[in-house]
Amino acid sequence: MKVLWFTNDPLPAVHYHLGRTPSGSGTWMPCLLEELKRTPGVQVEVAASSPGLRDAQYTIDGTDYFVLSQPRFQPFFWGTKRDLQKAASLVRERRPDVIHIHGTERYYGLLAARGLVSTPCVISLQGLLGSCLQGFFGALSPRDVWRSDRLSEVATRRGLMWSYWDFQTAARREREILMGVKAFMGRTDWDRSQLYSVNPGARYFHAGEILRRDFKNHAWDLLKCDRHTVIFTNAGEPRRGIEVLLDALKLLKRDFPDARLRLAGGIGNRRGYHRFFRRTIEESGASGSVDFLGYMDGGEMAAELSRAHVFATASYVENSPNSLCEAMQVGLPCVASYTGGIPSLVQHGETGLMFPMGDAPLLADSIARIFRSDELAAHLGDNARIEATSRHAPPKVASQTLAAYNEVANGAERPYAGRPEERVAVLEQSN
Repeated sequence: MKVLWFTNDPLPAVHYHLGRTPSGSGTWMPCLLEELKRTPGVQVEVAASSPGLRDAQYTIDGTDYFVLSQPRFQPFFWGTKRDLQKAASLVRERRPDVIHIHGTERYYGLLAARGLVSTPCVISLQGLLGSCLQGFFGALSPRDVWRSDRLSEVATRRGLMWSYWDFQTAARREREILMGVKAFMGRTDWDRSQLYSVNPGARYFHAGEILRRDFKNHAWDLLKCDRHTVIFTNAGEPRRGIEVLLDALKLLKRDFPDARLRLAGGIGNRRGYHRFFRRTIEESGASGSVDFLGYMDGGEMAAELSRAHVFATASYVENSPNSLCEAMQVGLPCVASYTGGIPSLVQHGETGLMFPMGDAPLLADSIARIFRSDELAAHLGDNARIEATSRHAPPKVASQTLAAYNEVANGAERPYAGRPEERVAVLEQSN
């Protein structure tokens, strides 16, 4: 079977080949690629559009990669008629048995939705832009949003307001894709329900994601962690709820004066929102209790997770955040907002604790419960690691993915309206 992938950004292998630094997102895709390459009779080729890069083809470690050029300053979410024509031409040239499009964020899904190609197609559901619009600004007030944008960003189509506009534009295209394509892969009750709300006749295949090996190779140890430290490893956007984390930290310090918040991600000093958040920390008096870890590779991030006492995510909307899954894989006790697909990942009181999104007092209380009870911390961490190890097992995820490819390639009409765990059993049997 020959499969052609379309990804939102060139995979890390291409960036390294060109002497560039990868973005750090989409890490599950190269993991899945490596697992599929071990399967006899399966060939995967990978294509991606990228502003500023030239049309190119590279063969790296036995895999063919294709770069579809775009103008350097073209906004990430934009897709032109020319882009569609180039992608369709690549499909006709490579003649795959199946097209696998990773995400609905970019224009690739229009290839199938508008009938521009005849090759069977399946799309992985990732962030779902239309649904993310509801929590785009997180805890920010209109005044905060205004203060978060620098004048230079407004003038050059950057900043939060322009990003929101780009999300809206891409969300309209996403809706066309969701309504017009027949087959999708997802992994949570939430993404399945979001799909069926606009396309009740779609075929839905449950397929998980493979985490980087670094997280399986590290194991959290209560006796070795830095007590009363909270870590979040995907900071940088208002919808991630870091303002809620900051409010929870201030409450925690009443009973735990040594409590610290560690934030990984690109919170720098250039973007207006990042500068606004840093000012907010200073104005709150918490600057001495917040550590900015910056971007980290998988090994560095796994090590930081192993050092912390609690992982916390306060997102306003998520599907299946890899930051949470990675913390669970390490065995770190987790606290997460009850939103989007997170309830499909965390069983409250068993593999983690959940709280209503935006509720800083309950978030603080949940973290404090773990700080106070080593028994609870060990219970949550051990169960989380067991659950994550099973959920993200590479052979299992590859089996789920290949089963979906087989059904899509063969044109099987077997709509699914049950729960994801039921679907897993069907897929594993069919493989």
